[in-house]
Amino acid sequence: MDDLERYSRLIQNVYELSGDPDQWALLLADITDFLDGRVTQLAVYSLKPDRRPTWRVFGHDHQDYRTFIARHATEDPRLSYILSNPGRVICAEDGVDTEQFRATPWFREVVEPMDLEHSLVSYFAQEADVMATIASMRGREIGPFGAREKQRLGLVVPHLRRAFEYYALLDEAKAKVSDIGAALDIVDAGIFLTDGDLNVAHVNRAGETLLKGGDIAVRGGRLAFKDARAGRQMTSAVTQALSAARGETPLPHADHIELPRHDGDATPYRVSLHPLPAGEGAARLTQRSQIAVVVRAPRRSGADVARRLQTSFHLTPAESALAAALAAGASLADYAQQRNVALSTVRSQLKALYEKTDTRRQGELVAHLRGSLDLTLA
Repeated sequence: MDDLERYSRLIQNVYELSGDPDQWALLLADITDFLDGRVTQLAVYSLKPDRRPTWRVFGHDHQDYRTFIARHATEDPRLSYILSNPGRVICAEDGVDTEQFRATPWFREVVEPMDLEHSLVSYFAQEADVMATIASMRGREIGPFGAREKQRLGLVVPHLRRAFEYYALLDEAKAKVSDIGAALDIVDAGIFLTDGDLNVAHVNRAGETLLKGGDIAVRGGRLAFKDARAGRQMTSAVTQALSAARGETPLPHADHIELPRHDGDATPYRVSLHPLPAGEGAARLTQRSQIAVVVRAPRRSGADVARRLQTSFHLTPAESALAAALAAGASLADYAQQRNVALSTVRSQLKALYEKTDTRRQGELVAHLRGSLDLTLA
């Protein structure tokens, strides 16, 4: 099997198997092979102390690996580095001093005996209080992961993110009701299940409310948009998403799409696309549905955005305020004028942002900030 066939099968399995933790081992086997790893873990953690993580591992005894999971969140010195790089593919050991890392009890008692020194990691999705991570590991003899493996995991992560965001919505809803249709109805996002041509198979209750606003419509059974440019963008994006889900073309990112509103509210809707499994399954609801189009109006105030960026990147209050403004599209000069501070002060804060986000140019910084905010559908 050549690399293209392996990649195609892997991406199809992401959408087929992500919604069922009992099937994750099959998915992890493919990911391990694709990355030349030895052990690969997929985990969903909750920030609530009463909820245990859902995780599976391939390449290591499941019971024995519990020791790694149990001590990871409290003792792994690499964790802060992982959490400060949401959405990115990183080598976890890059965030710590090698000798200090090897001197920790965590390394001596857990990492070294399991021969899992090198980790390729992505904290790739967050919905409400839940975060999802993928990590492939191997030992010192094989050596650290390189640019080739980073690039390969980078091809997989956008698909994992699309799959897990949708399943996170469903899992939260299905905790309250068992029927998939009823579960979709209690989600506050508008969800439109369509085929590849945007012919609508099902609309949830929040979606029906959105239809009354006039910016989104169902015409002749097809999902349509008042903004013609947005309509063309959606059609193209759905085609690309389904093609990528079949492994026919790479998906470099899974950005949300901004859908303009015409009711005087300057804040656009945010749309995300989530290809559905090809076979039977609760996520599909109807035979005609191939993709879930999820539409939400953002609810973050500037202060909320600043707080989230401050936590994600360990920023000072002044740095987080600048980061939030840049993410919203403000220029340095505008920000300095609004805050009544010297432009030189703002440029000093910008330099600090570059260092803390590992970016070099303002455009790269803004994209990175927005990417961290887009990890959640909320």
